[in-house]
Amino acid sequence: KGVFSRFDDMIRVEIPPYVAKKRTSLLVDKARRVLILYYKKTPIKAYPIALGFTPKGDKKKRGDGRTPEGDYYICEALHKNLASRYGARSLRLSYPNTEDARGALSGGLITNKQFQAVRSAIKSKKTPPQNTALGSSLRIHGGGVKKDWTAGCVAMRDHDIVELYKVVGLKTPVRVIPSNTPNDRDKDSIPDSLDILIGAKKLVLNGASYKGGYVKLKYPMGDVPKNIGVCSDVIVRAFRNAGYDLQKLIYLDSLRHRKRYPGIWKVGKGTDRSIDHRRVNNLLQYFSAHFKLINRKIGDHNREALLPGDVVFMDTMNRAGPSHVGIISNIVGKNGYPKVINNWTVGYKTSEMELLPQIPVTHHFRIN
Repeated sequence: KGVFSRFDDMIRVEIPPYVAKKRTSLLVDKARRVLILYYKKTPIKAYPIALGFTPKGDKKKRGDGRTPEGDYYICEALHKNLASRYGARSLRLSYPNTEDARGALSGGLITNKQFQAVRSAIKSKKTPPQNTALGSSLRIHGGGVKKDWTAGCVAMRDHDIVELYKVVGLKTPVRVIPSNTPNDRDKDSIPDSLDILIGAKKLVLNGASYKGGYVKLKYPMGDVPKNIGVCSDVIVRAFRNAGYDLQKLIYLDSLRHRKRYPGIWKVGKGTDRSIDHRRVNNLLQYFSAHFKLINRKIGDHNREALLPGDVVFMDTMNRAGPSHVGIISNIVGKNGYPKVINNWTVGYKTSEMELLPQIPVTHHFRIN
């Protein structure tokens, strides 16, 4: 859900080529049936999934049809000689973990010897015993997502598990939660920075032409006509895809913190909810107060810090302070720097452009 929903089914987020197995992790949100791939703790892509035939609740024993909840890791990765029910690929989870075994021990389901065996295997990052009453062979695998059909595994579409298989490996962490994906403002299970990237991708498809000037907007959730915009409108619209109304947020923040917004209060006219949030400097003040500043400059020594969904403020006029703003894409340009989703200037439309490192970055922010 979010901005320009007519483009929802046209969005395809590619995994950036620099994503390496040693820095990836996975999150499964059972309630929303979504698996999220992270790289360096930044969400990169979301996939639809299916669960066990009894999807609600934590797994307690063999045959209950529930998908386990907790922290695991991949302890086996297979792509050949798979049973047909596993589809194109199989990633075995380190189930049962120590917490699963401790609960089973207190309930009399396993022996102390079995508990110690599980604990030892988990401590050494090996495959835990698969012959207890807790159950075994819990995996992330292919086979489809049309319904909850597995015996407790996480199922994916075959083409998705093939893609995922390339960027995860043995010991990749996997967290399975019952609901509430972290850092998800609009509660759609997609973390904010990925939601912002998806919103920005929809803006590229929309292709608004660059056109400045004052436009009277409604409040809240005001927006200029969909066929026009400037660089700040890219930020406002993309953030709205994740549940942020920067028009309202900056207005309220400026009332509480007048010294933070000299561009609003020192001119003597007070707030204007049609334009304040569309000014680059006001966006910068809000971002500086509410989001994580990663870098002040970008070059070959730290370009790997630029991740999809990050926001960069840039200096296009050789003056003190930024004059332009954009969103880091998942697409990498020919020079090895990621492209920037932005609306450049008159004669351009919202697009992904190779701006870095030629255009100096003054501030680099990460949302979560």
